[in-house]
Amino acid sequence: TAPSFARGVPAPRPPPACAVFQRGAMAAAVKSKQLLSDMLDVDLDAGPDIQAGGDYAMETGDHRRPTTFSEWFQVATASELRSCLGALAGERPEVAAQLKEMLKEEHAHQDWVAEQEKAWNEKRAHAPEQSAASKARDNAEATDFESQACFIPLRLTADERTLLVILQGALYVSEYTDRVDVYHAGNKARRMALQIQQVCAILAGLVVSNNFDVARKPLIERDFPENALFFRSVFEIGRRYKILNPDKLRGSYGKLIHMLQDSVKDEVARAVGFDCVDPCKTVATLVQQKQGGLKLLQDPLLVVATREIYEGNKTRAEVAAEVMEKNEALAELKKKYTEQSPTGTPVPKQAGDLSELLRGKQDNTSFLTEDNIETIVSSISDHLAFQRFNREPCDRMIDFLRSRFSPSDDREWSLEISRGRGGSCLSHSHRTQYTFVLQSLLLWREIMGNMFALWQATEDDLLDPALRYRLCDTGQGLNRLQSAPRVSRLMKAILHKVQSEVGNWVGLSVVHLGDRDVPNALVFIDKYTQVPRILGPIVSTLDKLPQVYESTPATKALIDKEFNSMETLRMLILQDFFRHGFDGSGDDGGSCVDGRLTSCWNWCSKIEKKKYFPGFLLTGFTGFDGGFEAAGTW
Repeated sequence: TAPSFARGVPAPRPPPACAVFQRGAMAAAVKSKQLLSDMLDVDLDAGPDIQAGGDYAMETGDHRRPTTFSEWFQVATASELRSCLGALAGERPEVAAQLKEMLKEEHAHQDWVAEQEKAWNEKRAHAPEQSAASKARDNAEATDFESQACFIPLRLTADERTLLVILQGALYVSEYTDRVDVYHAGNKARRMALQIQQVCAILAGLVVSNNFDVARKPLIERDFPENALFFRSVFEIGRRYKILNPDKLRGSYGKLIHMLQDSVKDEVARAVGFDCVDPCKTVATLVQQKQGGLKLLQDPLLVVATREIYEGNKTRAEVAAEVMEKNEALAELKKKYTEQSPTGTPVPKQAGDLSELLRGKQDNTSFLTEDNIETIVSSISDHLAFQRFNREPCDRMIDFLRSRFSPSDDREWSLEISRGRGGSCLSHSHRTQYTFVLQSLLLWREIMGNMFALWQATEDDLLDPALRYRLCDTGQGLNRLQSAPRVSRLMKAILHKVQSEVGNWVGLSVVHLGDRDVPNALVFIDKYTQVPRILGPIVSTLDKLPQVYESTPATKALIDKEFNSMETLRMLILQDFFRHGFDGSGDDGGSCVDGRLTSCWNWCSKIEKKKYFPGFLLTGFTGFDGGFEAAGTW
């Protein structure tokens, strides 16, 4: 029952909604006007002599009487609210007009939501299904965390990201490789040590300016060797970030790894005064020093907590349910494995804490904290997402090759190439070229699946003091020529696995490493980080073309006029890529393992001259190197 706040006069109960409309709008308007007037005229300072509150309490059984309009809205019944709103609309035409406008907007919003839901479902329905083999492989790898943990880098904490930005600034202004990797007379080890000390000095200055109170005394009043743990940790953060984000630190990482490569030399290490290299932190290094860490990796809940959620053909409700399942699994893991620190022991700080690093302290606790568990889960999730991002373009291109071309049918879309025609440096029949392309894509997919292991082998080879390098002019300037036995062994194992799957191998199986084509492990790993950057835009263009084709009549007419149909345009792109993206062209091209990737880069460099290039532009294509051009990435 609606209360009345008229002083000393209890308010009459408003009639039900049906009675309001039966008696006419005028009577309802009078009631509503009186009701609102009484409510808005409430006296909050009135004493207990006001009878309205008592009346209201007796009628409703609630001893807490509303004293404001908003409080009445919270306790009023639906019929009372409808009665009040109907009376207002009947009395005031502008209120009725506003109600109509609000209803119109609400209906429009509901229609928009329905359209979005329909578009979501259609997108999921037309999304490419993940193959059964791919799903089985992903599930098998996702559950084998114990063997993969030694290759999965830990995600950076907030404190570590702050130090990363400072390291980026120091490397950005450093001229290390310009000063060291040149022919010159004099003591080279001394020059290397001087440049390393300059980088440390720049780093120390930036840290002090960023956090003066904490860093002033340790970094200004102490020598570099006394802060060895700090510098090693900062350099390790930069290396770990590069492994997790190959498209970042394009220029800075080269300076960093070359500087560390020189720092491991005995004569340079003696001149610098401390060791600059720390092992890269991985999930294995964290769980091995914590009680219950290995059990955590074997827990089935970890598979749920790290599972990547694919859109696929799922509805929004299904996606939301999977997100909730992941969150619940993470909460259960924390509850199950988190241990409280002993009484009187301070709570461990996160990795990368500046004050702890400058004191030379490391986390030596033997129990898992919630932060540790969250870091492990997020690091494994990053690993799975990284693998999908790198391997999915390879899987999609393999599906395009197998579904749209046949090794025994070359009547319409032949893949045959001949040396000297179209820039080709190889001569292959349709069947041979089909096999050559399939083998190359399968090899790339296997390499992408072992990318973290290859990164670790790359750094182990580069930072091995027993593996000396020499400056050599490879035709592309001076490069550090150094053997890479660890990367070579791993690549041979990967190549052998692919060869055993596909049977007869087309072309050479030579892996160039430590020669003029691929002078060191850094050049090798940098080449293969480009595979998703090459295949990704092609797959994106092929996926978007049907949507672009149906977007406007003008676009449809243009594609039909130039290419006869949208499907013809897609097949033209695929045919040209499978032919001239693997034709042995390029400076160091050929049929060897590395030459195949060089041929693809050569094809990418000429795409603007292709007849179908407007089709790429219609889908929003900006280039194969678009993610690297931002100045902020350094």
